[in-house]
Amino acid sequence: MSNKIDRFWAFTILFLNGWNWALPVTSVAMPTWFTPVQIVHGIFTHELLFLIYLVFIVIRLRGYLPIRKHAPGNNIAFFIIGLGFLGCISNGLNFQPFKEMGEAGRLFLLAVFFLISINWAKRHGSTFILRSLLLGIACAGVVNLYYSFAICFNTVGGLPFLLGQKGPGGSLGFSVILSAWFLLERNGTFSVAIAIVLAVIGIFGASISYSKLAMLMAGFGMIAWGVVLCWSLVKRRSHRAIIMMLVVLFAFAYVNHGKIDLYFKGVNAAINNKFVHLSEGSIMSRSLYFFSTAEIISRHPLFGVGYAGFYDAVTKTVSVENRWSCLEDPISGNDGKSNPHNAFLYYASANGIPGLFLTVVLFFFVLREFWRCFSGRGVQGKVIWGCLAGAYFVYGMTVPSLFNTAILYIPAAVAIAFTSQNCSNSESIQSNKAN
Repeated sequence: MSNKIDRFWAFTILFLNGWNWALPVTSVAMPTWFTPVQIVHGIFTHELLFLIYLVFIVIRLRGYLPIRKHAPGNNIAFFIIGLGFLGCISNGLNFQPFKEMGEAGRLFLLAVFFLISINWAKRHGSTFILRSLLLGIACAGVVNLYYSFAICFNTVGGLPFLLGQKGPGGSLGFSVILSAWFLLERNGTFSVAIAIVLAVIGIFGASISYSKLAMLMAGFGMIAWGVVLCWSLVKRRSHRAIIMMLVVLFAFAYVNHGKIDLYFKGVNAAINNKFVHLSEGSIMSRSLYFFSTAEIISRHPLFGVGYAGFYDAVTKTVSVENRWSCLEDPISGNDGKSNPHNAFLYYASANGIPGLFLTVVLFFFVLREFWRCFSGRGVQGKVIWGCLAGAYFVYGMTVPSLFNTAILYIPAAVAIAFTSQNCSNSESIQSNKAN
């Protein structure tokens, strides 16, 4: 497959990944392409395209994939695959519906996707991977914002709720951190403009999401942006492009200062409702999931209760009788959708102690790769690492989808590619000095 065709496939698959993350979530009928399209049950457009891409690659390479045996990232892929095997065993032993095997199968596909993403990053450039993913999130975010204001179900401080809180809102909030990383690695004025536009869309979307997760992730992103901007204005030669873009942005804000004032009042009202007046019940109900999951693990330590078994298991725990306990929805329970709203607890209850072990190790292996990428980049690199680590931790402690979507693995692939590139450059410099 030629380099241009391969680049097109990579862009399309990465763009659709980001696109699906930020699309509106609503019961209102939407145009087909403004909703995540499932080709068959559980297989979305970007996953089907990736499977087709793999078939082409295997045929072209006569049965092989462009994956090295001892390449960086193989350890992470190994743990993803291990989590998938655990899911298969657990679902089988707990007699879960066959469709739940698809959840385990998704992990196998994600392991391959992670390794292919590293190959893409090395072949086409790490900034290409970031840009493709971020453009997908931003474009879907614009669609989401348009319909959020058009439909306007609920409002706080005069601002409508984003259509989808934790899902689309969290993705838009996370894109703010990634756009700061993209700015750090920029290679021209156009890249600066893209980074700033992406950050504005992400901040605006997350700020009206009425989701603590989304706003916290956008907050981490704003910290990263502040540090990278200051460093760029002081140290980088391309600071003129940043100053020009900031002048345009401030000029736009000045011309529309009335609307900007209303926006800040609305955001302040949302923050007061979600953080300042944070209820004791909200904290206690979340905390009780740790106790109920511990009870489930004590009864099913080796293989858990399977992906769809949480509802039946949690309703038999002592913790569920506590007055602060969340009321589990029987309909969601029957559909196998009940979960402890925590990625680590989700796999602990589903796959037992081995599931908890693998997710914790996988999480720290990814953070280690980010540290290798950023630790040598000065203060700005360490701040981005801290913001990524904080955002991923908040994400993992709030929703169950950290390990079964690509939101963790695509940035990790970029980090590994950057590290490999930097090591190669260092070896070349040392070789030239020796010669």
